[in-house]
Amino acid sequence: MQDAHVLLPDLSSFMQLPAEVSRLAYFAVFDGHGGARASQFAAENLHHTLISKFPKGEVENLDKLVRKCLLDSFRQTDEDFLKKASSQKPAWKDGSTATCVLIVDDALYVANLGDSRLNVLGADLSLSRPA
Repeated sequence: MQDAHVLLPDLSSFMQLPAEVSRLAYFAVFDGHGGARASQFAAENLHHTLISKFPKGEVENLDKLVRKCLLDSFRQTDEDFLKKASSQKPAWKDGSTATCVLIVDDALYVANLGDSRLNVLGADLSLSRPA
């Protein structure tokens, strides 16, 4: 099994949310190739990187900042894994696709890397919103 996943329906337990955000959730699936190390690394680290890069304090243009946060988090996690993989003897040759969903209030952000995709036809976020 080379796949990994993360289900975090409430990220507020990991961080202080900006005043403009009342709900933050993260879900991700990683499809490993050539071994499980890359998918496991991404599952263990991508959300921590995302939390560290998520906008803090009072924020203007939240949508733009969330998009940048996702891009920067994917890039940083990839760089961190490549650094770790190349330092191993022999160097790891594992890889992974990544598909993640970040829910910020009622906005759904989908990010992917590689050939994994997410189809969100007919998604109704109100069904999963806490009462």
